[in-house]
Amino acid sequence: MTALDAPALRAEVARYPWYHTLELAPGVATPGMFDHRPHLERYPLPADLSGKRCLDVGTMDGFWAFEMERRGAAEVVAIDLADPDKLDWPAHLRASHDRRMDETKATRFSLASAALRSKVRRVELSVYDLSAALGTFDVVFCGDLLLHLKDPVTACENLRSVCGELAVIANPVLRFRLRDRQPMATFDGVDEFVYWTTNLAGLVRLVRSGGFTSVEAGRPFKVPFSDGSWAGLRGVVRATP
Repeated sequence: MTALDAPALRAEVARYPWYHTLELAPGVATPGMFDHRPHLERYPLPADLSGKRCLDVGTMDGFWAFEMERRGAAEVVAIDLADPDKLDWPAHLRASHDRRMDETKATRFSLASAALRSKVRRVELSVYDLSAALGTFDVVFCGDLLLHLKDPVTACENLRSVCGELAVIANPVLRFRLRDRQPMATFDGVDEFVYWTTNLAGLVRLVRSGGFTSVEAGRPFKVPFSDGSWAGLRGVVRATP
């Protein structure tokens, strides 16, 4: 896809639902479900990624992949699945969920990539199939994916298998009041497209269960929906192999 002028780009952006808020050109931003730009300092990605090979897992519209490229990464690979039937949607919700956000994600990524003149390489791949076939990455980023997986432990093991230096793993987290220092979680998979939702201690334990030797957690923070409504807390961990 070739780059578009601002009016044409704005018209293309308006055709799709967007997960990420991305500034594609002066005065042209995608109306994302989430805007991560005000929260960048909460994520322990190095400010300078010069010479680094980076991986964005579950890239959606590509916000974090493009951000790592903007920070100077030598190569960025972004993985995701375009077929909703290959995702871990709960069986109870498969017939009723709105597929458009998932069905158009590859097109949205391509549109954003062209507008940003990006060299990020998008690969159709599940985190469950992530292996040494893609090689090792200096920095691995995985954002808000684990709670949507039936098997987050295997996902963490696979993240560890391709991580050379650093993994930054973010996930919505809960608080359990007086028992919050203990690893705890709730389970759904019926009413919501979430399975295990942990507290921060549980997220640390989950990532450690994947084989990372050092896992450090920052303080949870609020990430609202772009319309200002409550979307819960995010926990972010910095993990090293």
